[in-house]
Amino acid sequence: MSSIQHIPGASSSAEQQQIDVKINEVKQLQEELKYLQKAIPEAVSAYQKTVAPISEKIQLLQKEKLISLDIYIHEIKFTKRELEIIDTYMSAEIAQWIYQNGNDIELEDLFSTYAHMHFEEHAKKANTPFSDFFSDESNFNDSENQEPNSKKKSAAERKAEKEKAIQQEHRKKSIRAIYIDLIKAFHPDTEQDPEKKLEKEEISKKITEAYGKNDLFTLINLETQFLEQQTSRLQNMKPEAAKSYIAMLDNQIKELKESLREIKTEHDSLFIDMCKPKAKPEKFLRKVKKELQEGVQILSQQIIILQHVDPSIKSDLLFEMERQNGRK
Repeated sequence: MSSIQHIPGASSSAEQQQIDVKINEVKQLQEELKYLQKAIPEAVSAYQKTVAPISEKIQLLQKEKLISLDIYIHEIKFTKRELEIIDTYMSAEIAQWIYQNGNDIELEDLFSTYAHMHFEEHAKKANTPFSDFFSDESNFNDSENQEPNSKKKSAAERKAEKEKAIQQEHRKKSIRAIYIDLIKAFHPDTEQDPEKKLEKEEISKKITEAYGKNDLFTLINLETQFLEQQTSRLQNMKPEAAKSYIAMLDNQIKELKESLREIKTEHDSLFIDMCKPKAKPEKFLRKVKKELQEGVQILSQQIIILQHVDPSIKSDLLFEMERQNGRK
């Protein structure tokens, strides 16, 4: 579709020029969002296919390393102070593995040895029941979800609520106004051509459905398309109506930008390395795979060293454990 400024005979008032610019911005944002809604799931799928087999191997090697560490610890003599360092390190590492990978009876028994409590007891003390560890509810305090009903509302709060109610009422009126205009324009009974009549029936269904859901976003999309094709509508538009459309288009632009921000933030690395215009996803996936494979080699070497039960590595091992404890 051509933009309004290129429609012959369209009014060149400041308000209508703003509408043209904002419609074009909406279209660009919609296209970017549509692209990312397709590109990011594809990137996630490709990433998972690449890393999943290696990640599973790393998971098993991490468990094997913890078991090998346990054997080493029981074969070598340590002081009471050194055992305290080991207990702190081992209980933290085992708990982290369980939280990341799920129940494991062997490691839960091992956790009890070093933490001197059952894993379920530890989870309760940490206020993180294992069964709820990955649920959204565990990430919020109950106090954050409760309404403060003991405190009286201030004058500023009451004013803000009143303004919000006015805005909501204005929104409802705006939705109804757009709905009435659109349903008139796309009513099937106004069309004689059978094909166009069917097309208008489909559009009318979308309009009615959006209106029923109070969906200003969808109605604005339909209104945008309608405005682009209706030169006379723009020419006859009153300044007040133009300002109203500008405000609603601004709101739509804000919502689209927020949607883009959320999808980019949620998949930050994949967006940058696989979905940006100049990204090289194949190169990125090769790099990730190489790094993971290096991790597999390092873990495998560490396990072999531990299984030799060499007393000479004791001081280095304790130094690393204490360093990790300090970081945690």
